[in-house]
Amino acid sequence: MADTSQTIRNFYTAAAAADFSRDFLFRVGALRTPRLVLGEEELIYVRTAALPGRDIGNVDVKYMGLSFNTPGGVTYPNSGSYNLEFYCDQGSQLRERLMQESRDVFDDATSVGSYNTPGPDSYIVLYQLDKQLVPVTQYTLYGVSIRNVGEISYEIADGTGNYKTFSATFAYHYFTNELPADATSVPSPFPNLQ
Repeated sequence: MADTSQTIRNFYTAAAAADFSRDFLFRVGALRTPRLVLGEEELIYVRTAALPGRDIGNVDVKYMGLSFNTPGGVTYPNSGSYNLEFYCDQGSQLRERLMQESRDVFDDATSVGSYNTPGPDSYIVLYQLDKQLVPVTQYTLYGVSIRNVGEISYEIADGTGNYKTFSATFAYHYFTNELPADATSVPSPFPNLQ
């Protein structure tokens, strides 16, 4: 008999109880800066996005030839380049709104812009969803500002009529993550991990 409870049958039991997150159970709920507000009618065009990560730095403390690994400060990997990929609407209105936001941050025609440090009123809200499209976790990225509006490549000679996409890249300072208020009343499928 195995010395571990991580067997095929126990995996099956755990998977049946907790199931799996699926690659489409995710939504961008809001994107807001002082000059740009994207609601659900625009954000339904988000094709791909990712939940951000968080790193605790390592501090190497040496004593008598040994190294002790102690936790240090926090960083947010890729916080300077958070990418959203959008479907391009026929009139390219969504892309042009993002392009205007980019020009509002810095306009090379006038050499001025609103390139101040963004505050907590500039944010992106992300939702992980269950199969009924109810949020199971909410992530809020704070201090959001635009960095890039990507190009769109057209295939005039060889085109097939396929849809087009473009990406927009944002920077943020930090994020918070929280469970919905009623999530604490739901029993965990992993009782040993509470």
